[in-house]
Amino acid sequence: MGEKFMNFYSYQYLVEHNNEPNFLFIIGMLILAGAMFTTGFLYFKNRSDNKYRDLLIIFALGIILFIGINYNNYEQQLDINNKSNQTLALMRSVAKDKKVSAKKLYSNSSSLTEGMLIKSGKNIYRVSFDNNLNSYTLSDANLISSEKIQLVKK
Repeated sequence: MGEKFMNFYSYQYLVEHNNEPNFLFIIGMLILAGAMFTTGFLYFKNRSDNKYRDLLIIFALGIILFIGINYNNYEQQLDINNKSNQTLALMRSVAKDKKVSAKKLYSNSSSLTEGMLIKSGKNIYRVSFDNNLNSYTLSDANLISSEKIQLVKK
């Protein structure tokens, strides 16, 4: 059996992945918008040729369809970003409490979860939250097998 590693994500990793735009969506929109602009220009230049009008309508409907399909992905990405922002705020708070740089902290979760772990140097802390996730308690934690830790930095 292959060994299973416990991933700990660096503060910097969470910041960078939180701000990562959906390049595929942006490229698709640019291509469709460029095609629509080009056919729109050709249609207004040659109003008697209906093929450009039909292409303009097809590209406009393509953009609407593309946005509709990707709207759900966009909402999911916003939810993930919100959860990552909460984790980053927790890591900044722990860094202030433990008097270390947030960039030296690692979390085993990108969203706030009861029992998540924060790694600071050789110390590992278990995080417990109140019911509203407004306050937390850190307690020392030990891993059964510390060589199975994998630090994800970037």
